[in-house]
Amino acid sequence: MTKRSREAPFLSFEAVSPNRFTQEKRRHMPSVRDRDLPIASRENPHVRLAHSLLEASGRKKNEAFLVEGWRHVEGACALVTPLAIFHTEGFGRNSAAPRALLRRLSIAGVPVRLVAEPIISYLTDTVQPQGIVAVMPLPEPGKVLGGDGTNRPVTVILDGISDPGNAGTLIRVAAGVGAGVIATGDTADLWGPKVVRAGAGAHFLVPIRSHVAWKEIPTLLPDGTRMCLTDAHAPGTFWDADLDGPVAIIVSNEARGPSTEARRAATDAVRIPLLAGESLNAAVAGSLVLYEVMRQRATSSQRPGTVDRNAGASDRRGIQGTRA
Repeated sequence: MTKRSREAPFLSFEAVSPNRFTQEKRRHMPSVRDRDLPIASRENPHVRLAHSLLEASGRKKNEAFLVEGWRHVEGACALVTPLAIFHTEGFGRNSAAPRALLRRLSIAGVPVRLVAEPIISYLTDTVQPQGIVAVMPLPEPGKVLGGDGTNRPVTVILDGISDPGNAGTLIRVAAGVGAGVIATGDTADLWGPKVVRAGAGAHFLVPIRSHVAWKEIPTLLPDGTRMCLTDAHAPGTFWDADLDGPVAIIVSNEARGPSTEARRAATDAVRIPLLAGESLNAAVAGSLVLYEVMRQRATSSQRPGTVDRNAGASDRRGIQGTRA
């Protein structure tokens, strides 16, 4: 789509097998120039297909997910070519930028579908939709997370994080520190609409593996990675722990605490000191530890005689290949 997307790829969809949005069905979707009336029926096959992406089963079957809202769609389209766009007649009425985006996508061959207001509501789970929904292809999961191009990879493991807001926030933080993301099977689907909104575009900036069994997680990490559990009962604090080097930070459900599998897999454990209260929000706890990892890496790289371990940070964003 843009010069930036060609030169600094974050995701690759080339290896994704053909789905129902691509090939035959996409060729038969008329462009914005071919329509006079908005789609008003939920029984329209394209609407039904997009609606199915609100559920995890639909996303898995069609290898696609939804992005809703102008800013989120704009950011997503700057990085990845969408499979389809649905918008209302009033979308972009008072601004030139949204209308320009629709024109660019239509010219590029993306199916741009005008729909009635109730249809946009049908395709979202928000109370007040912003008038645009994009269908985006799911990325091909990377085999190694945490980032190529650096000898100090970092991964965050979501252990039973069921709240979509927490899951999305942790993905956003992972993007900020250059980490990869792994989610266990009992974590919220990371490609669900609420998680995508909470991620605020970070889904396109980090390698993500969702619904991974604990026995598979070590095979997805670089050799020598330590797995550090955040645990309220750990003897040492997170700022006293040595988090330099390959590390995976396990962030668990704040109500249930670490799972049995997480405790078995952990090689280290740290706690976050509290002067009052029992625990922190999972996203807040994970953020504190992940930024402590980043701080230690930055401090280590500044010592005389050491190598800058963050030198490959810009390369991490390209570990999933070229985007569509």
